[in-house]
Amino acid sequence: MSQPFSYDPAPGLIAPNFEKLPLSLPKRAIFAFLGEKRIAHFANAKGGKGIGHFISITKNFPLYEIPTDKEPVLLMQAPVGAPAAVLMLERLFAYGVEKVLAIGCCGALTELPENVFLPVTKAYREEGTSYHYLPPEPFISFDEKPLHALERYFTEKQLPYLPCTTWTSDGFFRETKEKIRQRKADGCQVVDMEASALAACARFRKKTFAQILFTADTLAHMTHDQRHWGEESRNSALTLAYEALAYL
Repeated sequence: MSQPFSYDPAPGLIAPNFEKLPLSLPKRAIFAFLGEKRIAHFANAKGGKGIGHFISITKNFPLYEIPTDKEPVLLMQAPVGAPAAVLMLERLFAYGVEKVLAIGCCGALTELPENVFLPVTKAYREEGTSYHYLPPEPFISFDEKPLHALERYFTEKQLPYLPCTTWTSDGFFRETKEKIRQRKADGCQVVDMEASALAACARFRKKTFAQILFTADTLAHMTHDQRHWGEESRNSALTLAYEALAYL
């Protein structure tokens, strides 16, 4: 019997640009795990415009092109969960995006205060999607070049940050005490639902990818404290990503 996570590097039968949309997207993109209204407001405030959308069964995802001093950048809402997020990331790559910076919140596993920004250096792969893109390994290390670019951004802007290792799980309600103990022993400081899969997809497609998380709720004391779900960071996260993307 074959293994459930057997990796096959052959091309898939369905191409990410199967819809043949009339789109030529900017080379750099922000992939934001934030609310649709917040994203639309930010795009409008920056003089952005809608240039199309990606269709899914449940909703449409608008694509905003935002001008910069150099070339325009793309802003898109990212759907929650590794399979859905990678489905949209693939389409970004298929229509011209070369560099992606993802931004979104995470849960703390250690004594991290709320609203701390965390460039991801490594992710524990406890979701299924990444195994369709890379051979089985417990962790995926993020590419060093975009990581160094993010570090340069935070340093030059004199903004506090903490590089992190995240546990990517697709079982939000199955984060048990024992699993949390194990992941903390493995060096994970936070938990999210997409990072390892996004990084694997980008590596498979030979694209540049980086991700910044910000702390929201916490499981550090083996109980769930919602805190304020990172509300304080949500507007500043978009500004931060918009500025940091220029460094990639």
